[in-house]
Amino acid sequence: MPSFNSREGVWLAAKERVALHNYSGKTKVINGKKVKPGEPYIYEGDDRAALLEFHKAGVTQFGENFRTNTEFLQAIRNMGFDSVDKYLESIRYNSEEVAKRFEKESAEITQHDIAKKVEAIQTLGGKDTASGKVLYKGGFDEMFPVEAGR
Repeated sequence: MPSFNSREGVWLAAKERVALHNYSGKTKVINGKKVKPGEPYIYEGDDRAALLEFHKAGVTQFGENFRTNTEFLQAIRNMGFDSVDKYLESIRYNSEEVAKRFEKESAEITQHDIAKKVEAIQTLGGKDTASGKVLYKGGFDEMFPVEAGR
């Protein structure tokens, strides 16, 4: 699942740290270390799932800074405010606090753990709820016993 950080309406990829394997068939230099084909390494950088979403959309970020968004500016005018700053002051928006929180969240790394095998098997096996109980089927009887005849 992609992870993003937002600042004033602009969404950027969060950071992630995950263990991967080099399946490229070539020796790569990653974080200053040579990683041979098949060897594991630690990836630290922008969230790869978020980068994929950006790539699919053909953009480098989502959203638009609300200070320059014409629809937002018009809505503020319609409410009777002379400027964005006066509106933000009225809702007690603190730019410095938001900037600090963004920097903190941008520095945090989301660690992606390997999904539990049990959850994957349950998904593959399917559920049978006809008896009022959740029973798993599909050849996984030793892990998820299914009543006889099902």
